[in-house]
Amino acid sequence: MALTSGWSMVADPAEFAAGEEFLLARAATNLPLLTALSAFRHSGSRRTPALFGWWTGPGGTVGGAFARPSFGPLLLGDMPVEAAASLPGHLDGAPHAWEGRSELVEAFASACPGQSVGPRSRLYRLETLRPCSAPDGLARPAAPTDQDLLDRWYEAVTRGHGTLGAVAGRIASGDLYVWETGGSVVAVAGHGPRFGSAVRLDPIYTATEHRGHGYATALVAAVTRALLAAGVTEVVYVANPANPASYERLGYQFVADYATFLPLRLPPA
Repeated sequence: MALTSGWSMVADPAEFAAGEEFLLARAATNLPLLTALSAFRHSGSRRTPALFGWWTGPGGTVGGAFARPSFGPLLLGDMPVEAAASLPGHLDGAPHAWEGRSELVEAFASACPGQSVGPRSRLYRLETLRPCSAPDGLARPAAPTDQDLLDRWYEAVTRGHGTLGAVAGRIASGDLYVWETGGSVVAVAGHGPRFGSAVRLDPIYTATEHRGHGYATALVAAVTRALLAAGVTEVVYVANPANPASYERLGYQFVADYATFLPLRLPPA
């Protein structure tokens, strides 16, 4: 473990207790890091090294954390802008990509030149769930008989890059719900695992031919109610700012914008 300029870094997640405690205390805005940490612990593979780090402020209190999983971008969790700007100087080379709150990835890029790639995303968090009028139909847990349809939707949403068998696993775990009307399933909404007090809604999807009737809004409300009844206190979802499908009418409020950066490949001097 190295401690320099406020950053402590470890390769073993068992030694990441200080960083994990910080992330769990702010789980709603750090779910990607907590998910990556959980996946790394359960993968059973250590062939590709990972890196985890936490930032300690002048007062000795942990005030930030990051994770560089075995695969995928380096994930910047909550931290001061100055901590993000100093981080590249403590890494063994530029990551192949990094993502996090827009101001943090931009601060990281100030010391590790990079450029934004792909669409930015926007995080919303529930404040107080508000009632909404429901369209015809009802919400229910997804069943094995829905799998063929949901597999096709999942393939379309992920553009063929989803994990094989993901829908079947999520139906079995009970975290997918559908809206059914007139005997047809017209929308799906689900949620990820709980970390601390927080859960992220994902996916949220309405079949193209059934959009504009409020099915997804009603389904999001139903899933949110179920999560609150189960003791979850923070519910979030992520949307593309260009197509936000905002559920502010239900009580979700904007939290922050997020971005992914790639390093610039500078020509040799």
